[in-house]
Amino acid sequence: MIIQPTSLAAQLWAGAAAGTTAAVDAWRVGTLLSVRVMGQNDVGKLLLDIGGLTVEADAAGTQLPQQFQVRVLTQGAQPQLEVLAGSLDERVAMQGLRERLPLQNGYAPLLGVLAALARSPTARALPAPLRAALATLEASINKPADVSTPLGMKEAIARSGSFLEAHLAQPDEPTPAADDFKAALLALRRALADLPPARPGLAPPRTLVDTPPPLAQRALVAQPRAAELAVAEDDADGLIANLRTDVRAALSRVEIAQLESHPQNGLWMVEIPLAGVRGYDVLQLRIEEGKPGPGESEGAWTIGFAIDPPTLGAIQGEIHLRVPRVSVRLWAQHDTTVGRLEDGFLSLRHQLEKSGLQLDQFSCTHGLPAPTSAYSSVLLEARA
Repeated sequence: MIIQPTSLAAQLWAGAAAGTTAAVDAWRVGTLLSVRVMGQNDVGKLLLDIGGLTVEADAAGTQLPQQFQVRVLTQGAQPQLEVLAGSLDERVAMQGLRERLPLQNGYAPLLGVLAALARSPTARALPAPLRAALATLEASINKPADVSTPLGMKEAIARSGSFLEAHLAQPDEPTPAADDFKAALLALRRALADLPPARPGLAPPRTLVDTPPPLAQRALVAQPRAAELAVAEDDADGLIANLRTDVRAALSRVEIAQLESHPQNGLWMVEIPLAGVRGYDVLQLRIEEGKPGPGESEGAWTIGFAIDPPTLGAIQGEIHLRVPRVSVRLWAQHDTTVGRLEDGFLSLRHQLEKSGLQLDQFSCTHGLPAPTSAYSSVLLEARA
């Protein structure tokens, strides 16, 4: 696979004019260079950090991971670079993403069906194994009070589905099938697979929001609830057909978050469904552990989050912790929510001080932040 930087020559010429040849020497034929995907510019070209230089590149039709290596094949104004195959684990992860991206969607459609069934007699018409699987899924969803304490949040993250296989690999741990969200989704998929195939045209058309996938290099986007679903008493077959699609999308989303989490690099992508009033919300988390600096026993932690409950509107935030100092930045869709969040400032400071932490900064801004980062454009196009 070949990529071709299109903006390199000017940078190399500038260095040569200044009497610096290090950049030119670094791009000799045969040299191996590390590459990091930074995003896209406004004309659709890929922005790459190659050996410390930021360059544009034409890479249409290629499959590029976030980080990889290239070998310089030719020099000149537009050198050619050969993309070197990554490790087996990287190739497997990329293949997994390519397979799941076109299938995924947010949890909202599935959670909307679950909420509608709780208020409809249609549930009584469903087969008993399916009702049991739906009850298991409902039991795996946390309540807001569950995540209001440190221990509760830790348990909710552990049960989010992102760590199911890791738990199963520990023989001394109890099997999490009863309360893990992914395990409940798998049980529901099995129950649906045991039912007769739906006849064409049974599922009523629904307008579904195409929710961006939980990719590490994308900004978090708060997920609103799906439009309230009306379930007809005599439409169990149509409901089952919708459930098959929604469960497949939710499972694909959980597995994308798993593939995008890199514990070895201190990065975890997690989504936690929460049982709200007359429906369910989704708390999205991006947890990153920084490397410790000189003389430090541990690095800084950064936690990004997003949620969109109907009573407050979309909220996004970033928490930065470098013990014992904490800074908190919040963004809220509605002005009234800004006031409610600011009213909790003193309580937040008091709670942090009880834990031995110092709140350095607290800000709450009206309006949501604009997304500032993106994964490989090629990878995103795989969802089309």
